[in-house]
Amino acid sequence: MAVATQKTVASLMQKTLDRQAAITRMKVRFKKNQIEQILISYNRDGKTGPYGELLKVLQECPINDNNYKILLEELVEMFSMFVLNLVTAHTYHCPRVMTSLVQLFKADGENWDESPSEDTMKMWSNIHTVIAQIVAVIPMTSDLLMQKLIDQFPYYKAGVYPNRAYIHNLIWISKYIPSLREQIMAAIVSRLVIMDANVVDRSKNKQHIETMFDMDVDEEDDASSTLDYGMIEVLKWLEDERDPVLDVMCTVFEKVILPTHGIRHVQFLLLYTISINQQCADRILNNLWMVAAGLHDIGPGALVTRKTAASHLAGLLARCVRVPNTRLIKYLKSMSEWCHSYITATQETTSNSNNTKVHGAFHAICHAVFYLVAFKHHHLFSSKENLNFIESLNLPRLVTCTLNPLRTCPPQVTRTFSSVTRAYQVVYCQAIIEKNTRHSLQHVTQYEEWFPYDPYTLPISGKIIWPLCIEYKDFSKEGDDETQYAGMKRKLETDDDYFMSASPSQKLASSLSNCISPGFKTSDNIMI
Repeated sequence: MAVATQKTVASLMQKTLDRQAAITRMKVRFKKNQIEQILISYNRDGKTGPYGELLKVLQECPINDNNYKILLEELVEMFSMFVLNLVTAHTYHCPRVMTSLVQLFKADGENWDESPSEDTMKMWSNIHTVIAQIVAVIPMTSDLLMQKLIDQFPYYKAGVYPNRAYIHNLIWISKYIPSLREQIMAAIVSRLVIMDANVVDRSKNKQHIETMFDMDVDEEDDASSTLDYGMIEVLKWLEDERDPVLDVMCTVFEKVILPTHGIRHVQFLLLYTISINQQCADRILNNLWMVAAGLHDIGPGALVTRKTAASHLAGLLARCVRVPNTRLIKYLKSMSEWCHSYITATQETTSNSNNTKVHGAFHAICHAVFYLVAFKHHHLFSSKENLNFIESLNLPRLVTCTLNPLRTCPPQVTRTFSSVTRAYQVVYCQAIIEKNTRHSLQHVTQYEEWFPYDPYTLPISGKIIWPLCIEYKDFSKEGDDETQYAGMKRKLETDDDYFMSASPSQKLASSLSNCISPGFKTSDNIMI
């Protein structure tokens, strides 16, 4: 009995002691910068009292979550100060430090929908704080930082998350180091162009061989997804910062995108830019016309760049919802007048009219005129006034001149242009077309079949782009032009069941079998 009583008393006393210990642990709280002050006083002044008490607390009292948070935050701050002191005292460490910091943007993680997780943003914020402090103390390191950002850009096959996270953080840097904004934009767009070109290359290869492995389709889908989310990040950047970044985008387009031929998606950043800023629209359309007409000194590769500029100008005037028809009329008039002046000039010279390289710019601008008349026929032939304007362009002279621009015009554009102008009795092209057909049987004819603003095919960023694009309306159909968004919505509603059940190989085969010639593609044939 006595033994049992002693055990009961001991148990009660132990519970009391445990309760008191718990209360003691609950009272342990660290204040902001308290740990830092204790460590500094111990290291600098040799005060061992507070330092010993800190060690005793850490050893005997379990630390709650809040204290751990304070402790880790102070350690991060102290490490940041250490890094800053290191590079300011010994600048030769800057390259290695910058490389290490930038590489942290490529850490593994999971893709996000709206925004990265709170923990990820906190980690990135710590890295950006250190970078900003270094550049603030040593301004010349901004050039070093930019070089490291370019060197460390992930390979496009690295996947969606590494590339998207890296682009996200480059945009973040541009916000606190605005002097690097244009270089960062150029670096991002250049990498997106590389992704876009590789997606196009694989797509072209698949048009010539039978798809045998779903793996091949998945590889293209991975590259497309990486480009898709990269486009999302840049589109959000343009929307968030507006004018300063939009102006930079115009400059980057002229330096990076315009000299590039054959890409299908990155140029839609420009369409988005001119859709939300009319000043940018005026600047871009005017510069494109100046380049196409040869009024800018663009140096080596001028002919290719002039032809590309003409394609961009025609595509933007035809496809962009926000470009008013007054601009369409203006540039159609400018292009036709330039072409007529060119014809007059060549009639006075002895140059070979069959040399398409010599007259390549003329052919490109004529093709732009034919493309716009065919694409925008619903507006251009909608009233007597507009019909009189079309007649004032003197299209028969362009078609029947000895330079023969229809000979190098893409067949789909030629057929549509011929059908439209014949229906309205503006010009008859059939005789010229038949003559060119006979010529093509004996000679190989090179057609320029790249139209930069054919329907946008990336599904995620497309939700932003599609409402800004006009869907091509076939000449034989009645009604107004519709946006690509409407066309895509109709297509998704029609084919939803099929694409939910079909394999990647079936989807690709269906897309290829229903393909429409470049220049007048609709959203009906872009779902893969």
